[in-house]
Order: sequence, then structure tokens, then C-alpha cells
Amino acid sequence: MILFGGTFDPVHLGHLQAARFANEMLGRPVHLILAPRPQLRTNCATSYSDRWEMLKLACQSDPALIPFDFEQSVPGPTHTIVTLKHLRQSTKENFVWIIGSDVLTKVHLWYRAEELSDWLSFLVFVRPDYMEIKQPLGFTLADNAFELSERPGLIYTSTRPMLDLSASMIRLLRSEGKDIKSLVTASVYDYIISKHMYEPKDSC
Repeated sequence: MILFGGTFDPVHLGHLQAARFANEMLGRPVHLILAPRPQLRTNCATSYSDRWEMLKLACQSDPALIPFDFEQSVPGPTHTIVTLKHLRQSTKENFVWIIGSDVLTKVHLWYRAEELSDWLSFLVFVRPDYMEIKQPLGFTLADNAFELSERPGLIYTSTRPMLDLSASMIRLLRSEGKDIKSLVTASVYDYIISKHMYEPKDSC
């Protein structure tokens, strides 16, 4: 089961690029998990419902991308290890978690990080501003992406060039009154404009 977790605030073309690359590499649909209560980010003013609507809009034209609100039903703070334990009750598939190289630098801060290698493998996409890859404790380098689905505790780094794009960049551009139309899907852009999101009073 391929999982891509995030606040998606907003979901942008970089997120979709990574998800589609993962689908191409592993030949399976990608579940984009919206974090209702992100562990390492507490200053977001964007509601869960708005982020969920944008995620659904972004994925609606691609059947390989599945918006997944599973974590909304998990009580307490949002933690990857807790989410996986709840998911294990309904699937026996191995878990592959998509992350960017920027997030990889913070994996050691995740809740019960020392247990992650028992539960998942990582597919890492390199962000242009985070080129250095550090192997998390307990993980072994995989020779190819297909190995990730075979067992947990593996990490594979994709060499595909990625868009230099982040949600924080989009929020900043909006707060400065600059155009973001080329950075998100048309449907997400229309939603942002219609709801007056990320304007100076709402930036986070």
C-alpha cells in the first residue's frame, strides 16, 4: 500500500508529481493521507475541510491518486506509527511511505521513530533544496523501488528531477498578492480564489 501523508496546505503540482512518479515506479495507486492534526506543524490556520476539498479536487481526474481521510477517524494526535497500526487491522499489504528529502531530515523527530523500520519502507523524492540524503536509523538501502513493497525497513531514493515547489512558498506568494495559477491544478486554484484563502489575513 503506497501512502503519501501531508497537510497539503495547499496540495500543489509538486505533490501530484511525486504521487504520479510513485504510481509509475511501483505500479499501484497512491493514497494521499490528509493529516488532520500534524505532529510537527501547529501554526496552520487552514481548516481540515478546506484542505480535504482541495485534495479531492486535485485527485479527481486521476484514478491512480486516491484522497484518503483515514487519519480523521484515528483519535488523538496524528502520528505515522499510530496510523499504520490502525491500517494494519484492515490490510496485510506492506506499507510504502512517500516523503521528500526535506521531510527525511526530520524523520528522527517523528513519534516512536525507532519503530518505523518495523512498519514501513520509504520512497524518497529529492527536493532541489535538500540534496543531501541521510539514511534513517534502522533502514537499509534498497537496490530498486520494487523492493520497497516486499518488506519494511527499506529506503529508496528516486533520481527523477522534481519541481522546486512547496506549500509554504505558495502561501507566501498568495500573502504577497502574487499569482499561483501555474503551481496548482485549475480546480484547486479556483477553490483558493473563491474562498479567499492564503490572503494576508489568513497566511500561516
